[in-house]
Amino acid sequence: MKNLCDRIKEFKERKILVIGDLMLDKITYGEVNRISPEAPVQVVKVEEEIYQLGGAANVASNIKTLGGNVSIFGFAGNDYCGKIMQKLFREKNIEYCIEDSRQTTLKNRVISKIQHQQLLRVDYEDTSKKMFSRKTKEIMEIEINNSDLILISDYSKGAITKDLMNFLKNTGTKIIVDPKPENKTLYKDVFLITPNEKEALLMSSKKDVQSAGRYLRKKLSQNVLITLGEKGMMLFSDKELKIPTYAKDIFDVVGAGDTVIATLSLSIASGFSLEEAAILANHAASITIEKLGAYSVKFGELEKKIYGEQNKIKTFEELKSLIYDLKKRNQKIVWTNGCFDILHEGHVNYLRKAKELGDYLVVGLNSDESVRKLKGKDRPIRPHEARAEILSSLESVDFVMIFPETSVERYLKELKPQIYVKAGDYNLTNMNQKERKAVEDYNGEIIFIPIEKRVSTTQIIEKIKNNKN
Repeated sequence: MKNLCDRIKEFKERKILVIGDLMLDKITYGEVNRISPEAPVQVVKVEEEIYQLGGAANVASNIKTLGGNVSIFGFAGNDYCGKIMQKLFREKNIEYCIEDSRQTTLKNRVISKIQHQQLLRVDYEDTSKKMFSRKTKEIMEIEINNSDLILISDYSKGAITKDLMNFLKNTGTKIIVDPKPENKTLYKDVFLITPNEKEALLMSSKKDVQSAGRYLRKKLSQNVLITLGEKGMMLFSDKELKIPTYAKDIFDVVGAGDTVIATLSLSIASGFSLEEAAILANHAASITIEKLGAYSVKFGELEKKIYGEQNKIKTFEELKSLIYDLKKRNQKIVWTNGCFDILHEGHVNYLRKAKELGDYLVVGLNSDESVRKLKGKDRPIRPHEARAEILSSLESVDFVMIFPETSVERYLKELKPQIYVKAGDYNLTNMNQKERKAVEDYNGEIIFIPIEKRVSTTQIIEKIKNNKN
């Protein structure tokens, strides 16, 4: 994988032309705590509204954040939503050419802010067939000459027509399509299509993915990549390949297909094989589905993902943001802390048991200065940078944060982990009472895990000293 990681830097040298159905996504967050007296429906008290690029616009956004260059063509209304969309394009430095439509496509998702469940989606859209003007096609042709690849994002809202596809095929530029079954005849002879499982079965009238992929590859004379959600992907090219998902948690699948095709286009434009491009796209999708809403994956995130070395050592501010997001997903956070000067089997077993109490284990690590205050001037044996790296290598540890104080009261108050774990030589009476009060004030739970008496850092140090003497 290291070779792939080095080569994705080529993304920054590529330009993709995106054509497709532009959308604006709106997320309405609200509090839900009563039923309407008018009908048996929930009442949502709106607290926040967020606008994001959706559809083909989100594809372009992903290309941009992945480091590539992009220009986009599509249709939007001369209305409030259209103005917001153009504002978002400008903020992201995305080149755009928009022709007027009767209405901008808007998808409004209403979400409970506490439970983070989608309650309702309201769509505003004009799905009539749309034709690019002669002037726009002239601009498009100039952009094609300056682009490495054409990416079609078809949401069946009217932007992708036979006239457009014939025009694009005649340019001789490689075309990738995120398809819709009703337009399958338009895609014949393009380089690659990327249907999801349902779309592939509908397009082929087959009953299983393998038969569908083989049929579409032969019938449409193209490569086929079928996305399978949590089951990964299936590639049908010169060879058939199953690619597993790399996601740890599936939180929200909105926009995952946009991320896949954006990553594929940059990979293929950069000279990656289809197999390599599919693997990279699956890594990128695994980042998207762990986020809320239509998320644009950043180049640095993809780079860390494919290295498989996402840094577990976090600053306090980074940790605050991570824990906030995890709690929104109803994940249970476990916190423990200590010096962990010379990591031994007692520590490893303790941390493993702590992780079993929740979903994510955060280890607060005493800095060198705070260890000296607690243990004396001869400690620590190892600097906190080394101790943090060793802790982060453990499978049971999700995040490590180095802190300078001798008490973690401040961090418990702000992070509010559901479970605070202490070693078994402590109890509610002899533990730090300020820490105890901090946890009890937010109704957290304090759990004591028995320590193994047969081994300790002090014993190891004393044995080393005796052997030297």
